[in-house]
Amino acid sequence: MAKEPRQNTYTKIIEASLLLFNEEGERQISTNHIAAYLGISPGNLYYHFRNKDEIIIQLYKRYSEELLTLLAEKPLPQSIVELVEYLADIYHILWRYRFLFSDVNSLLSRSSELLGEYNDFTQTRIAPLMVRQLNTFAEMGIIQGTEEEMRSLAMNMWIITKYWFDFDSSMRGRLGLNEDSKLRGIERTLSLMRPFLNLEYLDEFDQVMAELAEPAAE
Repeated sequence: MAKEPRQNTYTKIIEASLLLFNEEGERQISTNHIAAYLGISPGNLYYHFRNKDEIIIQLYKRYSEELLTLLAEKPLPQSIVELVEYLADIYHILWRYRFLFSDVNSLLSRSSELLGEYNDFTQTRIAPLMVRQLNTFAEMGIIQGTEEEMRSLAMNMWIITKYWFDFDSSMRGRLGLNEDSKLRGIERTLSLMRPFLNLEYLDEFDQVMAELAEPAAE
């Protein structure tokens, strides 16, 4: 039986950094912390990454690639129930890289390269995909609105999605984030669609929203 290939040091640094940034907060973790966690010397880490920001840039690229792969390969939802599943997959990836969204403005201010990656990803990749999804729903008769309203709705839904974990964390205080935050995020994102729904879909939509709210009420 063939042995699985061992992770190289570069990959170990990336995975350890993601774990530590998520659990402790990016500001609390230095390259020395990462090296100590892995049991390697700081010099070994600096052979692969000149500083912590270079690690963060690579993690952002991994996040954006994972999300774009999902959106490219997953069929567009054809119902409100399928839309919930679609959003759940998106939130799962955001949860995996949640440290990126806890203080995104601070991260962007430190790196022009990261800022460029962020703007390109949002404006030229994500926004058109979300508009296409909403236009598909409009063509199916699930929602209605002008082209400008669909663009605004897409952007507002992405803003909620992008910053949800940071907001939810601040609202929960010492309780901190847990995986139910993903369900709360899906519910909040979907709520933006309700004013645009055609009447015959309101009951289905409200039932889906009630089911999403159940775990939070338990």
